[in-house]
Formats: sequence, structure tokens, C-alpha cells
Amino acid sequence: MNKKQAMMQLSDTYLSLKESEKSNVSRIFNKLLQVNFITKKKPGDANDYRFILAFKEVFEAYFALSDFVLNIHREHEVIYIANEQLFNHMRLRKTESILILVIRILYQHKKDFVTLDENVEIYLHEIHSELTRIGYLDHKRITKDRLKPALTFLRNYNLIDYIDRGLHDDARIKIYPTILFVTNYDTIKEVVDKYEGYTEGATSDEETDED
Repeated sequence: MNKKQAMMQLSDTYLSLKESEKSNVSRIFNKLLQVNFITKKKPGDANDYRFILAFKEVFEAYFALSDFVLNIHREHEVIYIANEQLFNHMRLRKTESILILVIRILYQHKKDFVTLDENVEIYLHEIHSELTRIGYLDHKRITKDRLKPALTFLRNYNLIDYIDRGLHDDARIKIYPTILFVTNYDTIKEVVDKYEGYTEGATSDEETDED
């Protein structure tokens, strides 16, 4: 959709909305710009997910004017935006990148054992075990001062959720299906290959050039 088409579509649909609906469109538009992912699996986002589906044409046009594409994956109950000009990319620290890849691996392992209505959940010790299994930790642990901000970062973008602030081994971490779309890999082998690339060389927490 080009911007002329987006403007015409927006004028046809947006003006017919009620004021409360317009306020919701604006709020959710800015929310997506901030967190990028919305999933029906997250209780606080379920209504926003349904609202976007109900007014899909408005959001598509709204984002097209800002060079974004609205992506809707009903089978995973995930909505996210992507910039057509490849702007708004984020530089991730190594700990964040590694955690994304490991959590993606664990999600792949677990998702076949839950129903569609259930969430995939893991324990924190499973992350450390996976890191050790692949060889990144070498039987050590990620320190809490590195782990906590990385987990908080992933939670802020609706990739995971967790409650245990003490980050004990039995802390439960809920993984949202949004993790499928932040890695952009078709197979788990590609995830592992990418992960092993990070384990070569330095293990410091320098920034990496990830989207």
C-alpha cells in the first residue's frame, strides 16, 4: 500500500469511528511503536489484539503513512510492526541476543507439549542448563547483574514475562509466541547455528548488530 492509497483508506475509515475508538487507535498505535509486539496470549493485551483485528484497515493505513507494515499472524495470535525502510533497528547486547536465541530454542522444545490455550513456560534453571549444554557458560552462570536487565528488556517487548525478582532457579518464565518473529529463523537448526556464532570469540557483553 502506497501513501496515497493509505491516505484514501484512512479517510474512508478513520473519520467514521467514534471518538472512543479514535482514542483507542491512537493509544494502540503508540503502544506498538513502543513495544513492537502484541499477543493475545498476554492477558493485558488481549483486548488490544482484538481491537486491531476489528479495525485492521485503519491500522494498516495508519502505519503505512509512517513507513511501517502491520503484520498479523492469527495462527499464533501475534501482531507486530516492521519498518519498510529498515529504520528503527536496535542494537542488542550480547546477553540479550544470547537469551533470545536460547529462549527460542526452549520454546521450540516445549510448544508441542502444550495446548493452544496454554502458555509455554520454563524455569530459569533451564536457561542456564541450555547455555551450559551448548557450551556458552562452561558450567558457569550468567550473573544476576547481567541477567536481570536482559530479562527485563525481553519482558518490555512482550517476548516473555516473569515474576520472581530474586531470579531464583525455580523462577517461572512465560514465553510468548512473539519470540517466533523476533528471531526470523525457519528452523531450530538455524537458531543453533546463529547461537554458536556468538559463542566463538569474546564472551563480554558488548553490543551486537541485531534487529
